Amino acid sequence: MRLGFFGGSFSPVHFGHLLLAEYAREQLKLDEVWFVPAATPPHKLDQVLANDADRVAMLQMAIAGNEAFTVCPLELERGGVSFTVDTLKQIRELLPDAELFLLIGGDTLADFRTWRNPEEICQLAAPAVMRRPGSPEPDWGVLAPYCSAERLQSFAGNLVDVPGIGLSSTEIRRRCAAGETIRYQTPRSVEMYIQTKRLFGHPGLE
Repeated sequence: MRLGFFGGSFSPVHFGHLLLAEYAREQLKLDEVWFVPAATPPHKLDQVLANDADRVAMLQMAIAGNEAFTVCPLELERGGVSFTVDTLKQIRELLPDAELFLLIGGDTLADFRTWRNPEEICQLAAPAVMRRPGSPEPDWGVLAPYCSAERLQSFAGNLVDVPGIGLSSTEIRRRCAAGETIRYQTPRSVEMYIQTKRLFGHPGLE
């Protein structure tokens, strides 16, 4: 089994997330992609997120009908600050024979040394970099201190070419708070959920 690990706050999930996951599934020939919402993302401690139940509900709505996509609640169940290495260890215990791919952006790769236990992460999963048009080639050399030369060479093939997508959860939250439309930025079911639940300062349905 080839499994993609896609972590994030997903507050809320939007079409950019879904498209990235689908491109990764196709180009890396993944059997499944697991969306892993973080309880408390260590690099986003200052952000106010939707509660866990709402984020999971929106993710489940967004991926409905795609049998290759799954919402994985391990980090929410564990609680506290979410560290990728801990979640990968849990997944490895659940699926000892799976080939794990960690889906990240080029900027995340550059900051990889700041993650907790990067060496263990490289042992548990193969990083796969999402490359947008015009982005520089990823510098795989940042991983050299954390794995063998042979394993590092195998990582270099894990590139996912994705389209430029001008969507972000931060911008969706801002638009909600300002009473602006978020149509076509997230699935309609998620949009209606945000309106009904009055999330992110959205005025809601009357």
